[in-house]
Amino acid sequence: MAAIGSVGAVLRSLQTAQDVGKAIREAGYVLSRDDMRRQLADLSGSVSEAKLQLTLLKEALDSKDEELRKLERTLSFKQILRRRGDGYYKTLDGRPYGQPYCSYCWESEHKAIHLHSKIFSKDVRQCPHCKNEYQTGRTPYLEADRLAI
Repeated sequence: MAAIGSVGAVLRSLQTAQDVGKAIREAGYVLSRDDMRRQLADLSGSVSEAKLQLTLLKEALDSKDEELRKLERTLSFKQILRRRGDGYYKTLDGRPYGQPYCSYCWESEHKAIHLHSKIFSKDVRQCPHCKNEYQTGRTPYLEADRLAI
């Protein structure tokens, strides 16, 4: 059995609609009123089923497109990140700079989450997402020699 929203389901629904339309055309004026209504109801049902399957197929395609865009963004961001100490940093001319990103979140979920200094402990940075703690000495803020504009 085909999955909901599959191309095969759409083609089967359209084939059924075509078969019903062909049966109506071949019958000419010989069909009784009730038979004609039944055939038209079958035709309408097949077309509606095809429209539903196309809608489901479009939703699945849109979902895959969004997933692909997300992967492309992650890949392009990955190209400018570099690990230094316990954090990941953006790079400028191959040198890390700026505020560190959580290494756990980046490596496990590909989420770039900046580390924050803890309020009562200045020598510890914490990820607001996963709550992992890092030593400030291993995840310093790095000044860039020059910024690209």
